Amino acid sequence: MTRTVNRALATRLRRAHQVAPLEAPGPAPARPQRRVLLVVLALLTVYVVWGSTFLAISVAIQTIPPFTMMAIRFAIAGGLLFAWAVRRGDRTGDRVTLRQWRHAILTGGLLLVGGTGLVSVAQTRIASGTAALLCATVPLWMALLSRGVFGERLSRRAWLGLLVGFVGVAALVDPRGGGHLGAMLLVLFASGAWAAGSLRSRVADAPTRPLVAAAMEMLGAALVFAVISIATGEAARVDWAAVGPDALGALAYLVTAGSLLAFTAYSWLLRNASTTLVGTYAYVNPVVAVLLGWSFAGELVTGRTVVAGAVILGSVVLLITGRPGEPVPAQATSGGDVFAGEPRWHRARKRLGGLPSAARLYRRPGVEGPRPARRDQDHAW
Repeated sequence: MTRTVNRALATRLRRAHQVAPLEAPGPAPARPQRRVLLVVLALLTVYVVWGSTFLAISVAIQTIPPFTMMAIRFAIAGGLLFAWAVRRGDRTGDRVTLRQWRHAILTGGLLLVGGTGLVSVAQTRIASGTAALLCATVPLWMALLSRGVFGERLSRRAWLGLLVGFVGVAALVDPRGGGHLGAMLLVLFASGAWAAGSLRSRVADAPTRPLVAAAMEMLGAALVFAVISIATGEAARVDWAAVGPDALGALAYLVTAGSLLAFTAYSWLLRNASTTLVGTYAYVNPVVAVLLGWSFAGELVTGRTVVAGAVILGSVVLLITGRPGEPVPAQATSGGDVFAGEPRWHRARKRLGGLPSAARLYRRPGVEGPRPARRDQDHAW
């Protein structure tokens, strides 16, 4: 009888052990909600912070010259990011080399000096909202460079977006509509330089740890900014006694929020949200910048600005939706290339245009979309 009781007890315990995992409550239902909350918070961070960097630049350059201000910004932001990131990841197999530092200076000079730096110079003449609308053309330049230099085929919607976008740009920079034409053209040139630098960072010799590569580009740009500031005599003309708390606060905001917080949030979004959703920043941030400039800086928003801006942003929507799976690069005032150091899925050749026509320069591995053609296939997709 004792054996029978023991067998019955063992059977009950066995059944309870088998059923318990199915009945035990777990945190799984809460995880999707937490993920959605994190995505929303990261998107809001990118929208608000990057949208406000144009206003912060306008405030900072009132008493600190543009190149000097950018040299300080990227020296501090790049130094902090490098000190934190270089101690993490594959420190043995991914050592930083002198060759990589040279590439970081070249890429950072094109990306941040030619892009962010020239935007800050132009903002001494034009409103921050106007600069933001013109910087929204970066996806247009990316598509043109990818098509003209690397042979990427564009869909009809993408071509329509390019056409509509440049019509909007022509309406915005029309000299008959007022404004400083030279400064507007400078922002357009800066947007093209940012796009070219972002493409270059995908083929340059860089560490495989993205944050380390981005920090090196910031430090390289800081060096170029410092040389320009000293060579032009800008650094010697700075009246540090006249630099007030507003300018210092704007500079601190650009370092912490603009170059570190939003940059990290955007990098996280690219790994945890769809590229279509993440790309919405390209047509939300200019609206945020225009509203902030109008609200806090008293910038004039004319009917021409509203109509031309709406046309430009509409073209960006067409271009992004016409190239599904293609992440939009970081904003030109963000202070870093979010794709820096990403594992290359293509190899650049020495001569211009040496890439196969099927190469997608900034398609991240693993995103949905058509697969690239094999090397022995000479047709594009």
